[in-house]
Amino acid sequence: MSTAKGASDALATTMVQGFVEQMKAAAKAKGGHLTVQDMEDMQAEFDRQTQALSGALERSFGAYVKAQERSNFDQQRHSPFDRLMVKKFSGLFKDGDHLGPDDLCRRMLPGFFVDLGMMLGPDVIEEYQEKLRAVVKRVKDDGQGVFNWEFVYKDKTAIGIALNAEVEIAQHFDEYDKRSEWFINMINGHLTAVEADAHPKVRDWEISTEGFKAFMRGWLSDLRQQLDSDSGKMAITKKYGAETCADLFDIYAHLE
Repeated sequence: MSTAKGASDALATTMVQGFVEQMKAAAKAKGGHLTVQDMEDMQAEFDRQTQALSGALERSFGAYVKAQERSNFDQQRHSPFDRLMVKKFSGLFKDGDHLGPDDLCRRMLPGFFVDLGMMLGPDVIEEYQEKLRAVVKRVKDDGQGVFNWEFVYKDKTAIGIALNAEVEIAQHFDEYDKRSEWFINMINGHLTAVEADAHPKVRDWEISTEGFKAFMRGWLSDLRQQLDSDSGKMAITKKYGAETCADLFDIYAHLE
Protein backbone atom coordinates (compact mmCIF):
# COMPACT_ATOMS: atom_id res chain seq x y z
CA MET A 1 0.00 0.00 0.00
CA SER A 2 2.90 2.37 0.69
CA THR A 3 4.08 1.90 -2.87
CA ALA A 4 0.60 2.51 -4.25
CA LYS A 5 0.39 5.65 -2.12
CA GLY A 6 3.73 6.77 -3.48
CA ALA A 7 2.48 6.28 -7.02
CA SER A 8 -0.67 8.32 -6.41
CA ASP A 9 1.32 11.01 -4.56
CA ALA A 10 3.68 11.34 -7.52
CA LEU A 11 0.81 11.79 -9.96
CA ALA A 12 -1.08 14.17 -7.70
CA THR A 13 2.06 16.26 -7.23
CA THR A 14 2.54 16.41 -11.00
CA MET A 15 -1.05 17.56 -11.46
CA VAL A 16 -0.81 20.25 -8.77
CA GLN A 17 2.43 21.48 -10.29
CA GLY A 18 0.58 21.77 -13.58
CA PHE A 19 -2.09 23.94 -11.91
CA VAL A 20 0.56 26.15 -10.35
CA GLU A 21 2.43 26.56 -13.63
CA GLN A 22 -0.78 27.61 -15.38
CA MET A 23 -1.50 30.15 -12.68
CA LYS A 24 2.02 31.53 -12.87
CA ALA A 25 1.78 31.86 -16.64
CA ALA A 26 -1.60 33.60 -16.40
CA ALA A 27 -0.32 35.97 -13.69
CA LYS A 28 2.76 36.79 -15.75
CA ALA A 29 0.59 37.58 -18.76
CA LYS A 30 -1.48 39.97 -16.60
CA GLY A 31 1.43 41.88 -15.10
CA GLY A 32 1.96 39.65 -12.09
CA HIS A 33 -1.53 39.65 -10.57
CA LEU A 34 -4.64 37.47 -10.77
CA THR A 35 -8.14 38.57 -9.82
CA VAL A 36 -10.96 36.40 -8.52
CA GLN A 37 -12.54 36.64 -11.96
CA ASP A 38 -9.31 35.37 -13.55
CA MET A 39 -9.40 32.37 -11.22
CA GLU A 40 -13.03 31.68 -12.04
CA ASP A 41 -12.21 31.85 -15.74
CA MET A 42 -9.55 29.19 -15.20
CA GLN A 43 -11.90 26.95 -13.21
CA ALA A 44 -13.21 25.07 -16.24
CA GLU A 45 -9.70 24.05 -17.26
CA PHE A 46 -8.88 22.99 -13.70
CA ASP A 47 -12.06 20.92 -13.58
CA ARG A 48 -11.10 19.20 -16.81
CA GLN A 49 -7.66 18.34 -15.49
CA THR A 50 -9.09 17.13 -12.17
CA GLN A 51 -11.35 14.70 -14.03
CA ALA A 52 -8.34 13.54 -16.03
CA LEU A 53 -6.50 12.87 -12.74
CA SER A 54 -8.90 10.08 -11.84
CA GLY A 55 -8.21 8.33 -15.13
CA ALA A 56 -4.49 8.96 -14.77
CA LEU A 57 -4.46 7.36 -11.33
CA GLU A 58 -6.30 4.31 -12.61
CA ARG A 59 -3.90 3.96 -15.52
CA SER A 60 -0.95 4.46 -13.19
CA PHE A 61 -1.97 1.60 -10.93
CA GLY A 62 -2.41 -0.64 -13.95
CA ALA A 63 0.96 0.47 -15.29
CA TYR A 64 2.53 -0.13 -11.88
CA VAL A 65 1.34 -3.74 -11.79
CA LYS A 66 2.67 -4.33 -15.30
CA ALA A 67 5.93 -2.56 -14.45
CA GLN A 68 6.40 -4.79 -11.40
CA GLU A 69 6.03 -7.80 -13.68
CA ARG A 70 8.43 -6.36 -16.25
CA SER A 71 11.09 -5.74 -13.60
CA ASN A 72 11.20 -9.46 -12.92
CA PHE A 73 14.28 -11.02 -14.54
CA ASP A 74 12.38 -14.01 -15.94
CA GLN A 75 9.73 -11.75 -17.47
CA GLN A 76 12.44 -9.76 -19.24
CA ARG A 77 13.31 -12.90 -21.21
CA HIS A 78 9.97 -12.50 -22.99
CA SER A 79 10.39 -8.73 -23.38
CA PRO A 80 13.80 -8.29 -25.01
CA PHE A 81 13.42 -4.54 -25.49
CA ASP A 82 13.00 -4.14 -21.72
CA ARG A 83 16.10 -6.23 -21.18
CA LEU A 84 18.06 -4.24 -23.77
CA MET A 85 17.17 -0.94 -22.08
CA VAL A 86 18.00 -2.17 -18.57
CA LYS A 87 21.30 -3.60 -19.78
CA LYS A 88 22.50 -0.03 -20.39
CA PHE A 89 22.56 0.85 -16.69
CA SER A 90 22.20 -2.42 -14.73
CA GLY A 91 25.96 -2.51 -14.13
CA LEU A 92 25.46 0.48 -11.82
CA PHE A 93 23.16 -1.39 -9.42
CA LYS A 94 24.44 -1.76 -5.86
CA ASP A 95 23.06 -3.71 -2.92
CA GLY A 96 23.38 -4.00 0.85
CA ASP A 97 26.29 -2.17 2.50
CA HIS A 98 27.63 -1.23 -0.94
CA LEU A 99 24.53 0.87 -1.73
CA GLY A 100 25.27 4.56 -1.28
CA PRO A 101 22.85 7.53 -1.39
CA ASP A 102 23.78 8.38 -4.99
CA ASP A 103 23.96 4.77 -6.22
CA LEU A 104 21.32 2.87 -8.19
CA CYS A 105 19.18 0.03 -6.84
CA ARG A 106 17.02 -2.54 -8.64
CA ARG A 107 14.04 -1.12 -6.76
CA MET A 108 13.89 1.60 -9.42
CA LEU A 109 12.85 -0.74 -12.24
CA PRO A 110 9.03 -0.51 -11.98
CA GLY A 111 9.17 3.29 -12.05
CA PHE A 112 11.65 3.17 -14.89
CA PHE A 113 9.26 1.04 -16.96
CA VAL A 114 6.34 3.37 -16.21
CA ASP A 115 8.43 6.35 -17.37
CA LEU A 116 9.64 4.48 -20.44
CA GLY A 117 6.08 3.61 -21.42
CA MET A 118 4.92 7.19 -21.02
CA MET A 119 7.74 8.59 -23.14
CA LEU A 120 7.76 6.07 -26.00
CA GLY A 121 4.16 4.88 -25.92
CA PRO A 122 2.91 1.26 -25.92
CA ASP A 123 2.74 0.94 -29.71
CA VAL A 124 6.38 1.92 -30.21
CA ILE A 125 7.52 -0.32 -27.37
CA GLU A 126 5.62 -3.30 -28.76
CA GLU A 127 7.11 -2.64 -32.22
CA TYR A 128 10.59 -2.74 -30.69
CA GLN A 129 9.70 -5.88 -28.72
CA GLU A 130 8.62 -7.69 -31.88
CA LYS A 131 11.75 -6.70 -33.81
CA LEU A 132 13.97 -7.85 -30.97
CA ARG A 133 12.07 -11.11 -30.55
CA ALA A 134 12.99 -11.81 -34.16
CA VAL A 135 16.63 -11.05 -33.30
CA VAL A 136 16.47 -13.41 -30.30
CA LYS A 137 15.03 -16.17 -32.49
CA ARG A 138 17.72 -15.66 -35.11
CA VAL A 139 20.49 -15.73 -32.49
CA LYS A 140 19.03 -18.91 -30.99
CA ASP A 141 18.84 -20.57 -34.40
CA ASP A 142 22.38 -19.52 -35.33
CA GLY A 143 23.70 -20.72 -31.97
CA GLN A 144 22.44 -24.26 -32.53
CA GLY A 145 21.04 -24.55 -29.03
CA VAL A 146 23.64 -22.36 -27.30
CA PHE A 147 22.19 -18.92 -26.51
CA ASN A 148 23.97 -15.85 -25.19
CA TRP A 149 22.25 -12.49 -24.65
CA GLU A 150 25.50 -10.70 -25.51
CA PHE A 151 25.01 -11.75 -29.12
CA VAL A 152 21.59 -10.08 -29.05
CA TYR A 153 23.00 -6.85 -27.59
CA LYS A 154 25.70 -6.73 -30.30
CA ASP A 155 23.29 -7.45 -33.16
CA LYS A 156 23.08 -4.64 -35.72
CA THR A 157 19.28 -4.48 -35.48
CA ALA A 158 19.39 -4.33 -31.68
CA ILE A 159 22.01 -1.57 -31.75
CA GLY A 160 19.85 0.45 -34.16
CA ILE A 161 16.76 0.02 -32.00
CA ALA A 162 18.63 1.07 -28.87
CA LEU A 163 19.97 4.18 -30.59
CA ASN A 164 16.56 5.16 -31.97
CA ALA A 165 15.02 4.80 -28.51
CA GLU A 166 17.81 6.78 -26.86
CA VAL A 167 17.43 9.67 -29.31
CA GLU A 168 13.67 9.83 -28.73
CA ILE A 169 14.08 9.56 -24.96
CA ALA A 170 16.79 12.22 -24.80
CA GLN A 171 14.58 14.70 -26.64
CA HIS A 172 12.04 14.50 -23.81
CA PHE A 173 14.63 16.24 -21.64
CA ASP A 174 14.75 19.50 -23.59
CA GLU A 175 13.41 21.10 -20.38
CA TYR A 176 15.82 19.14 -18.23
CA ASP A 177 14.96 20.41 -14.75
CA LYS A 178 11.23 19.86 -15.13
CA ARG A 179 11.52 16.48 -16.87
CA SER A 180 14.17 15.10 -14.51
CA GLU A 181 12.07 16.09 -11.49
CA TRP A 182 9.09 14.29 -13.02
CA PHE A 183 11.17 11.20 -13.80
CA ILE A 184 12.67 11.06 -10.30
CA ASN A 185 9.24 11.45 -8.68
CA MET A 186 7.80 8.65 -10.81
CA ILE A 187 10.67 6.30 -9.96
CA ASN A 188 10.45 7.03 -6.24
CA GLY A 189 6.66 6.69 -6.37
CA HIS A 190 6.81 3.21 -7.93
CA LEU A 191 9.61 1.49 -6.01
CA THR A 192 9.54 -2.27 -5.71
CA ALA A 193 8.16 -3.38 -2.36
CA VAL A 194 10.80 -4.82 -0.02
CA GLU A 195 10.70 -7.57 2.57
CA ALA A 196 10.70 -6.68 6.26
CA ASP A 197 14.20 -8.13 6.65
CA ALA A 198 15.67 -6.18 3.73
CA HIS A 199 18.93 -4.31 4.31
CA PRO A 200 18.19 -0.84 5.75
CA LYS A 201 19.99 0.88 2.88
CA VAL A 202 17.84 -0.98 0.37
CA ARG A 203 14.62 -0.43 2.33
CA ASP A 204 15.22 3.33 2.64
CA TRP A 205 16.63 3.87 -0.85
CA GLU A 206 15.32 6.48 -3.25
CA ILE A 207 16.99 7.73 -6.40
CA SER A 208 18.83 11.01 -5.85
CA THR A 209 19.53 13.84 -8.26
CA GLU A 210 23.14 12.71 -8.72
CA GLY A 211 22.07 9.08 -8.95
CA PHE A 212 19.62 10.07 -11.67
CA LYS A 213 22.40 11.72 -13.68
CA ALA A 214 24.53 8.58 -13.39
CA PHE A 215 21.54 6.51 -14.50
CA MET A 216 20.96 8.76 -17.53
CA ARG A 217 24.63 8.64 -18.52
CA GLY A 218 24.48 4.85 -18.43
CA TRP A 219 21.10 4.57 -20.14
CA LEU A 220 22.05 6.87 -23.02
CA SER A 221 25.65 5.69 -23.30
CA ASP A 222 25.31 4.47 -26.91
CA LEU A 223 24.06 7.86 -28.01
CA ARG A 224 26.87 9.61 -26.12
CA GLN A 225 29.40 7.42 -27.92
CA GLN A 226 27.84 8.33 -31.27
CA LEU A 227 28.01 12.03 -30.53
CA ASP A 228 31.66 11.78 -29.45
CA SER A 229 32.82 10.86 -32.97
CA ASP A 230 32.65 12.88 -36.18
CA SER A 231 31.16 9.98 -38.10
CA GLY A 232 28.59 9.45 -35.34
CA LYS A 233 27.57 13.11 -35.33
CA MET A 234 27.19 13.00 -39.11
CA ALA A 235 25.03 9.89 -38.88
CA ILE A 236 22.80 11.46 -36.21
CA THR A 237 22.54 14.69 -38.22
CA LYS A 238 21.68 12.83 -41.42
CA LYS A 239 18.94 10.76 -39.78
CA TYR A 240 17.45 13.22 -37.29
CA GLY A 241 18.55 16.65 -38.49
CA ALA A 242 21.12 19.22 -37.41
CA GLU A 243 18.76 20.87 -34.90
CA THR A 244 18.11 17.58 -33.10
CA CYS A 245 21.84 16.85 -33.00
CA ALA A 246 22.53 20.25 -31.45
CA ASP A 247 19.70 19.75 -28.93
CA LEU A 248 21.19 16.41 -27.87
CA PHE A 249 24.49 18.10 -27.00
CA ASP A 250 22.60 20.67 -24.90
CA ILE A 251 20.75 17.91 -23.06
CA TYR A 252 23.95 16.00 -22.33
CA ALA A 253 25.49 19.14 -20.84
CA HIS A 254 23.07 18.76 -17.92
CA LEU A 255 24.40 15.26 -17.17
CA GLU A 256 28.04 16.23 -16.75
